[in-house]
Amino acid sequence: MRNKVHEVRQKILRHIVDRGTPERQYLPSIRTFEQTTGCSRQTVHLALRELVDAEVLTAVPRGGFRVCNVEQAEKLLGPMTDLPVAFVMPRWIERGIISPLFAEILFGAESAAGPGSGIRPVCLTLPWEADEKRFSLSRLAFRTRGIAGAMLVGPTPDFIAEKFIEKCQVPVVLVDNVTDLPGVTCVSKDNLSGAARAVRYLIERGHRRIGMISVRPRKMRLNERWAGFHAEMHRHGLLSEIAFVEEAGWDADTVSGGAAAAASLLRKGLNGATALLALNDNMALGAIQVFQENKIRIPEQLSVIGIGNDSRVTELCRPALTTMALDNRRLGQLAMRALLDVMRHPKAGGNAVTLLPMTLCEGESVCDGPF
Repeated sequence: MRNKVHEVRQKILRHIVDRGTPERQYLPSIRTFEQTTGCSRQTVHLALRELVDAEVLTAVPRGGFRVCNVEQAEKLLGPMTDLPVAFVMPRWIERGIISPLFAEILFGAESAAGPGSGIRPVCLTLPWEADEKRFSLSRLAFRTRGIAGAMLVGPTPDFIAEKFIEKCQVPVVLVDNVTDLPGVTCVSKDNLSGAARAVRYLIERGHRRIGMISVRPRKMRLNERWAGFHAEMHRHGLLSEIAFVEEAGWDADTVSGGAAAAASLLRKGLNGATALLALNDNMALGAIQVFQENKIRIPEQLSVIGIGNDSRVTELCRPALTTMALDNRRLGQLAMRALLDVMRHPKAGGNAVTLLPMTLCEGESVCDGPF
């Protein structure tokens, strides 16, 4: 009997917390809880009386029970137990385009959940290809795995992220992406300001004729970097000085994509550019390698700046790459905390966007330009 009362009490607490029940609102009738818990009227009543004693509920004579302290309900409910959370990454990760970015975000998410929290990250791959006509989440088997929430991590085309949110039917947080969809929580880098700061740094070093390598069509976070580049050039009255915007394929924000963009630029000419902003560090590394193979000295003849502070690129790039950096572990921590909050209060509603600022990490790939 004692175990049954505790079980019903926990279900009532879960009802209060998960539904975001406001204080002073009445709970459903005892008969309703009898049906939903499968327990007797006496058991339900004892559980409700315990919650009155715990100052979570107030008993109203001939009126039922109403909530008086949601914060106390959350404390009594305690940590969630054995809840699988999906950490969903883009499909192209399977093709070997692996960046420490994903490992760092996951590490941060796991540390935010904390030992003994009961949260169990499950790494999955987004089931979508560019040539697929239909988008299905059946292969992720959320229901079979008992997935309680999901983080969609990394560069994803806008319409695919929106389809994912629509179809997965569990609380979702976008990580390293931003959407205008109502009620969606996003934790991302401040990509627009980061790209603008990179351009401003080049201008401060004396560069005016600046080009950019990007991808087409642009994904959520990369589109913001493209916009930041143009906004800062416009702010300084230098739109006419944009030497080029070389765009690779939509999933070519990689070392090979940067190399292909650089090879294309060499065929067409750099149009007088003295500096280049790469959409991310991988593209910057690929471009630098191709330019150096073709006897273009970095940074003396062409300064290059990236975005991301990818540790793998830092190890491989010579000269050391100047880049806009972010603490990706912090990104993962904030994303997990945001997801747990959404899981606890699924009906809270409203957009919540957290943008983490980027900081300049100076290397040796930028030198002073012709002032």
